[in-house]
Amino acid sequence: MDTNLHIRISKDLKESFQQVAKQNNKDTSSLVRDWISAYVAEYRNSDEETATELYVAGYQLQEALGGRDKVSKDFAKQLQEYSLTDQKEFTQLILTTYLDHDLTIPPVISKTYKGYAYSQMFLLGLIGDKPKER
Repeated sequence: MDTNLHIRISKDLKESFQQVAKQNNKDTSSLVRDWISAYVAEYRNSDEETATELYVAGYQLQEALGGRDKVSKDFAKQLQEYSLTDQKEFTQLILTTYLDHDLTIPPVISKTYKGYAYSQMFLLGLIGDKPKER
């Protein structure tokens, strides 16, 4: 390692973190390094990479729902309306869908609220064709 990062946290939080990490056979330093790396990677993505991830996430939800024929037209229409009028509601409807189907929510979903283009890419994946391999 090249350098150290010093942070200030409460003693209780530090002890809890160390205890939980130990219970899960994890090293606290590697957990923090992994979190920082993931955070940097997430926010360094270009708009094009984010759009691609959203399309893929939409397509994966399509598959989880049983395929394009099983995606409700009313659901897609409601998403389309929210993508035009209310990004927060768009994201909320998607999150609710993931939770209702007991699915893991991809982190990129948090980007759908940032604008029309992002929500459209997710929607296109939800109703579109299988994405090309990267």
